[in-house]
Amino acid sequence: MGRSLTHIGHIARVASSDTAVGDEIAPPAMGDLCYNDQYAQLYAEGGDKLNLKRPIPRPVRELQQEAPGAKKIVFSDVYGLPKKNLFFNREYNTNDKIYVAFMVAMHGLCLLAPATFSWPMVGLFFATYFVSGCLGITLSYHRQLSHKSFQTPKWLEYVLAYCGVLAVQGPPLEWASAHRYHHLHCDSPLDPHSPYEGFWWSHMGWLLDNAATLERVHDRSNVSDMNGDPFYEHLEKWFPVHVGLQFAALYAFGGLPALVWGGALRLVWVYHVTWAINSVCHVWGTQPYDASDLSRNNWWMGILAWGEGWHNNHHAFEWSARHGLEPHQIDVTYAVIRFFEILGLATNVKIPTEKQKARLAVN
Repeated sequence: MGRSLTHIGHIARVASSDTAVGDEIAPPAMGDLCYNDQYAQLYAEGGDKLNLKRPIPRPVRELQQEAPGAKKIVFSDVYGLPKKNLFFNREYNTNDKIYVAFMVAMHGLCLLAPATFSWPMVGLFFATYFVSGCLGITLSYHRQLSHKSFQTPKWLEYVLAYCGVLAVQGPPLEWASAHRYHHLHCDSPLDPHSPYEGFWWSHMGWLLDNAATLERVHDRSNVSDMNGDPFYEHLEKWFPVHVGLQFAALYAFGGLPALVWGGALRLVWVYHVTWAINSVCHVWGTQPYDASDLSRNNWWMGILAWGEGWHNNHHAFEWSARHGLEPHQIDVTYAVIRFFEILGLATNVKIPTEKQKARLAVN
């Protein structure tokens, strides 16, 4: 998923104008190569000049295991080979330092959960988990804003998008832009978080290397449908303020316990669930559809991520509002969309037909 959280998100605003995009070069022809060889060719000219809108062929999965230094991710057929130093012997820019500090602070506050436990705080955790994780990230940021899989009145679209802001995974413009690039370049060297660069990179490492990520997502013109909208432009500019207001409201509501359970613990939980869609669901699970990438259906992620774990289904039909395409595939997010549809608040809800499903089904 997007810049998580996807996907996910910077605390400080990173505008597309921060990175030079002039003199762009088209990716070279790179068919029938492993990820490692594609990466070497692609970044030989410098990633900041790449034409991000032009996809390249998907790497050949079977060839990656032959790449020097590639290691098999346990219990999978994916061979990862890190391309960046994750922690040491690398430069940290300002955004990296802010993000690392915030992550350390949030994970550190989680250690206070036992000392601040109460059942009302558990209730606050689950309520904010649903509002920010389901309504905000999976329903709004992902299915509505990134993929346009359904429509709502603008007032409801904005309310749901603000629920996504509460997940602190970046403003809507940034999240949607990065996620659209993920689908356009999925599991190729232009994907911001492919497990071909290692499980940790796909889960969280990419978020801690702003320079490497911006090479692959710096051009925001792929969200022209959202650019210029005063609401989204406001959130892009003032996102850190809204983060601060959320923490202030939680503290005013319930003091330190609310800050821990409704703030840090809930944020960290939603972060890792969201990031696991990028990592776990591209490594472990089933592939009933030919999506031409590593995406997998993973039932337990389907539960934890409100239906997002049916990830191979999603990559096969990325425009679909429904990810759990079979009766046994729990998809809470789609149930909410269906509820809005019954109320007349969701329209143009897109779902693949049986014929479309059969066309991509793996026999």
